[in-house]
Amino acid sequence: MEGRIYILYHGSFGELVTEHLATSEFADLIVGFYDLKVASVSLDEPEKDMPDDIPLTECDLLLVLGILPKAGDLVPIIAAKTGAKAVIWPIEDPNLIPEGRYSIEEELKKNGVHVEFPEPFCILEGSKNELVDSFAAVFGKPRFEVKVNKKKKIIEVVKVIRDTPCGSASKIAPRLSGMSYNDLKSFEDQVRQMHDNECVAYMGPDRPIMQQAGVLLSDALKEALHKADNSYESGNTGSGQG
Repeated sequence: MEGRIYILYHGSFGELVTEHLATSEFADLIVGFYDLKVASVSLDEPEKDMPDDIPLTECDLLLVLGILPKAGDLVPIIAAKTGAKAVIWPIEDPNLIPEGRYSIEEELKKNGVHVEFPEPFCILEGSKNELVDSFAAVFGKPRFEVKVNKKKKIIEVVKVIRDTPCGSASKIAPRLSGMSYNDLKSFEDQVRQMHDNECVAYMGPDRPIMQQAGVLLSDALKEALHKADNSYESGNTGSGQG
């Protein structure tokens, strides 16, 4: 990715993703980040509630992570002032869905800014927008490549091809070496537990976002195992093809 990234964040989810991206291969592309603690803004003049200390560095892609619902009206203003061409605004908690989401979306589009609201963030797989698509090539829906002992049904090595934005995929991957996948249901249950210990997404009967994220990760691993088991390499090991 060549575009410059600016991050607006707040709360545990925002902090987790910001920290992970700041230590990733995208680190040099991050031109600024700011903890937007604003709880509400004026409906008539939202710009009056813009924090005085916010650095408005020019960027191409604006990430909006976990900000409070009533602060959303500041995003089109910040996008305009930073020159952002695209916005990724993941929904990880239904309590943080921006108030006036559709009017905010329309205002961004009117100003020529592409916006997407992936739910959860780790469902992002691609986009018609070049900036979002470039980001999603590295962070989004998890993808793995595995090397296995086919006869013993043991995982030998797990390589992360596309990490989750929060880093759960890369955190879990090293722990899978040596695990048996002979009983896929048991394997899946273990992976889900590992995931849930890392994920900070909302989990409730009305909107089980954490569970959805866990399914995405376990399904990606099962797909990689299927490719490894059905590879045509000789010997007892196989590697999934990315």
